[in-house]
Amino acid sequence: MANIKALQANYADFFGANMLPVLEEIFTSNLMRHPSVRERIFKILSHDREIWQYSEVHDMPLFSSISEGSDYSFEKTLQGSDKTLTVVKYGLGYSISEEAVEDGKFAFLADAIAKLAKSAKETQEQAAMDILNNGFSTATTADGLSLFNAAHTTPSGNITIANTPAAQVDLSFSSLSDAISQFKKVFRGDSGIYQMIMPKMLVVPTELELYAQQLVKSSQKADSDHNNINPFANQLQVISSPHLTDSDQWQLVSDPSENGLRVISRKGIETKAGGSDVGFVNDAILYKARYREIVGAVKPHGIYGSSGA
Repeated sequence: MANIKALQANYADFFGANMLPVLEEIFTSNLMRHPSVRERIFKILSHDREIWQYSEVHDMPLFSSISEGSDYSFEKTLQGSDKTLTVVKYGLGYSISEEAVEDGKFAFLADAIAKLAKSAKETQEQAAMDILNNGFSTATTADGLSLFNAAHTTPSGNITIANTPAAQVDLSFSSLSDAISQFKKVFRGDSGIYQMIMPKMLVVPTELELYAQQLVKSSQKADSDHNNINPFANQLQVISSPHLTDSDQWQLVSDPSENGLRVISRKGIETKAGGSDVGFVNDAILYKARYREIVGAVKPHGIYGSSGA
């Protein structure tokens, strides 16, 4: 009879405390596979302190003509609203009995670690989408107003920045057309300079995804029996998220480099594990994941939204 090759003793990495690097690989690979909506619409920055501060600054006035030999006029920028955000720590642990390890319950353990990785990414996604979910109420910008508000102004208060319609409307060809028109001219500086921020994405809950695709990708005008060309065709990218809780809400969002949505990462997702020497009281192997970050909105620029009719 041939010698048996697949003995438990030959696979110590799978059945003892040495399995922890294997679990780490499972966690990391599942983390990388999880899709992220927030990374497409939020500007993500790294930071090395427990707080992050944002200060709004007035823009410069328009250039003026200068006669030969005349002096330049020199301006100084003035500070507007500011906002301080505090880092929050998120984490979750998983306890593995040594008996489960000894008895080779590797598939069960691998599945649990994969779910821990998914939970980490889902937590990040939900926190980001909650800025949009609460954008008409508790999610505020540096001026203290809700993210979507018709009363935002430039730092001096001279120019209004209304990044939501006066009357909330459902998504349609007409409402999207009006929103795009407003988006292109509402974001201005104190001197009246147009910031020329362009909409790049139409963000919707999953209930509106198919209709949004029809609006922006059809070659002919949607919601019409005429054969007009669709002016939105291939101009906007549709992004949907199941984490958006209002089935009627929709937003136009610029490139993350131009909008006021922020994720400030203090410490990315990391894991720690301890073997039986750590859990000697209850014979457990301990595994945990954590991260530290801030999620918020600092200004209304680059995002225009409606909560639906």
